[in-house]
Amino acid sequence: MPTFKHPCPYCDKFIDRAVAACPFCGQQDPFAPKRCQNCRKIIEDPAWVVCPGCGQSLLGPMVVNAVPGAAAGAPATPAASPATASSGGPASGVTVQPAPPPRPPLSADAAAPVLKSAGACSGCGAPLPAGARFCTICGTVAG
Repeated sequence: MPTFKHPCPYCDKFIDRAVAACPFCGQQDPFAPKRCQNCRKIIEDPAWVVCPGCGQSLLGPMVVNAVPGAAAGAPATPAASPATASSGGPASGVTVQPAPPPRPPLSADAAAPVLKSAGACSGCGAPLPAGARFCTICGTVAG
């Protein structure tokens, strides 16, 4: 017997009500009531900004430090690098190098290509690049 599909409360795509996760947006148990990420208390009103049970903010994702003993303001480190994740190796011993600082922008004269000139065209006076056999402006044979 076919079942009716319902819109996902997070992405509005029509899905079965018995799914464990929305196949479009990935939300776990999309039809379950919203819960606090810290104490799992049901959030009865979507306008609430803090959990009434524990006081945790409901506006953004809860920040959890991945490294035990790390400072509260320190950023969490990823568990594995892409090379380790694809090879299936253990994540222990993997060090993540910070990205190098950005390079300073080049000045206008440093960014311009260096062209050697073979002199000026005898017909129009335009500069000729090195090795030119004719002028690209007027067509006069260089020589």
